[in-house]
Amino acid sequence: MMTKTLTELKKLIEKNKKFLIVSHINPEGDAIGSSVALALGLKKKGKSVYVLNKDPVPDILKFLPSSKLVNQKIPSLKFDAMFIVDCATLERTGLKGLRAKTTVVIDHHLIQKSARPASHPPAVRRAGSEAGEVRSQKLEVGTTIRLIDTSASAVGEIVYKLLSFLNVPIDKKIATNLYTSIFTDTGGFRFSNTSSETLKIASELVNAGAEPWKITKEVYENFSFNRLRLLVQSLSTIKKKDKIAWMTVTRNMFRNTKTSTQATENLVNYPRMIKDIEVAVLFREDGKNSYKISFRSKGKVNVAEIARTFGGGGHANAAGCTLNGSLSEVKGKILKAVRKAIKK
Repeated sequence: MMTKTLTELKKLIEKNKKFLIVSHINPEGDAIGSSVALALGLKKKGKSVYVLNKDPVPDILKFLPSSKLVNQKIPSLKFDAMFIVDCATLERTGLKGLRAKTTVVIDHHLIQKSARPASHPPAVRRAGSEAGEVRSQKLEVGTTIRLIDTSASAVGEIVYKLLSFLNVPIDKKIATNLYTSIFTDTGGFRFSNTSSETLKIASELVNAGAEPWKITKEVYENFSFNRLRLLVQSLSTIKKKDKIAWMTVTRNMFRNTKTSTQATENLVNYPRMIKDIEVAVLFREDGKNSYKISFRSKGKVNVAEIARTFGGGGHANAAGCTLNGSLSEVKGKILKAVRKAIKK
């Protein structure tokens, strides 16, 4: 299945010239790293590439080679193909007004039953449906190709295989972006999504020029003083009950520490470290009566299923959603759902 889909994508790339690459809102290491690496690879094939994201590159990822390729301006051009990276739908990107003859989805998340590729009707022909398989889907109205491998630790793994299939030389710039993609989505190779294949690809990327210590330093040891102040304030909110630990970040905290939502990356992993906890939750206030919820599991609870009940999604051990209401209402609904999942 992988080879069949890669062959289809190779033909698409070879016969077309203009490509658009987009990813989800609030991009992190996998979204930025895989998008930029794909763009650099396509450029090596002589293609015209425009990388777009609704949000700017996070400060801790600006060290990535060619990260300035990521734009926020919506192009008026109609592209031959649009790659949606690290998410399954155009809605997840928060972007509108994009035009492309063909849509390609490259992702490693479990697909929500209600999710539709790009903005097309749901009539599709499917090949493969089990978790861990690579699926290729084409819509009968319009053209959409899906390259989805839920066994991959990060989209960076999939992009690596695509570029290798295209015979694109993996230079230091591409290797650094792909290594960062995989490194961040595996929590520095600590999470359960780290496989032998993950480590093999990471090794090949190091051989191609990626520098593990430099990337580690940039990602995990380059925080601003204000970000640490936000961490201190948020840690003071930690609570623990029924094998759940949770913490809260409010807009007042952002104002007090002069930080933004970017500074909350990986905060949810702190309550996850507590002994005897099965699920960690971070409640982040994004607006009046609007909260971004991040879930982390230690393996026994599928938090993606919890997130999907609230319109979100993700992986079995890392997922998220957005919920409206007062903080007490949101916490009540979320913690009730988590307790129910733990009891199962």
